[in-house]
Amino acid sequence: MLKKIWNKSSITVRLTYVIMTFILVSIGCFIGAKSAMAASLKSISVVNGDTLKLGDIFDNLQHNADYVIGPSPQPGQDMTLNARTLYRIAVALDMPWRPSSTNDQITIRRKASIVSYDNIETTLRNALKEKGVSGNFNLKLNNGKPNIILPNNTDEHVEVSTVTYDRNKDYFKATLVAPSLDNPIKKIEVSGTISRLTSVPVLTSNLQNGDVIGKNDIEMIEIEQHDLQHGIIMDKKDMIGMTPRRIAHAGKFLQNGALIKPQLINRGDNVNITFTEGPLVLTAKGKALQSGAKGDVVRVTNRNSSRTIDAVVTAQNQVIVR
Repeated sequence: MLKKIWNKSSITVRLTYVIMTFILVSIGCFIGAKSAMAASLKSISVVNGDTLKLGDIFDNLQHNADYVIGPSPQPGQDMTLNARTLYRIAVALDMPWRPSSTNDQITIRRKASIVSYDNIETTLRNALKEKGVSGNFNLKLNNGKPNIILPNNTDEHVEVSTVTYDRNKDYFKATLVAPSLDNPIKKIEVSGTISRLTSVPVLTSNLQNGDVIGKNDIEMIEIEQHDLQHGIIMDKKDMIGMTPRRIAHAGKFLQNGALIKPQLINRGDNVNITFTEGPLVLTAKGKALQSGAKGDVVRVTNRNSSRTIDAVVTAQNQVIVR
């Protein structure tokens, strides 16, 4: 009798265990399926239009993906939604999503077309040249170097609506519109001054005394006129064939006194002396008592006669008495 009761009890326990296992597995599958279908938060979202939609914030939405939450950021701007705001959106729209922590957030970024400062500067330059500004010059805007941000897929173009120019002060004011006068989505006012440029010769590499400057050692650079210093060498012809008095650095302006003629004769050097008198040409050995460059008059001693004479330097260790 007890054995029958035990067998029935064992069957009941086993049946209960099987049923409970089935229920638990079913619940797990349901939860897993629900989790798989649940919305997930994007970490960053890039939008194009003026409105922000639910689908811009969450992935795996079963419905309401096109539901408009509100306005999107301005072109080129970012907007961040924190966990509290996201929770309110989820509750209001009965969404299967909740923040996992207070750190949950999403950054919404609006695509944009950007008119660069280079584009703006070129447009201003052309407009000022039409006003009669000639030569090379720099523009200095009072409010820095602006960019113009336009809606995405808009032409990155800018035009000048109005421009005024004061010749006495080199001062200008202009109104810029983008992308065009016919479609002025964005308008900005700019003002500033013109800095005139001038060309100045500088060395391309460091040179020291004894290095003779050739045309390939020189390049022309443009500087603003107010940066010019008194006595700067302005013509590269004044540099060719010269040598630095001391070391001369590449890219630096050179003062007139910074260069000298190369010394072809140094004091104490043995020199060849040439005497000319009509068709008569005589040569002698001598010693230089002074250093000199080409064309300089130096004192030399004739070794044969021990006579000191003045001679003109013509070449390396060569002098002539006329």
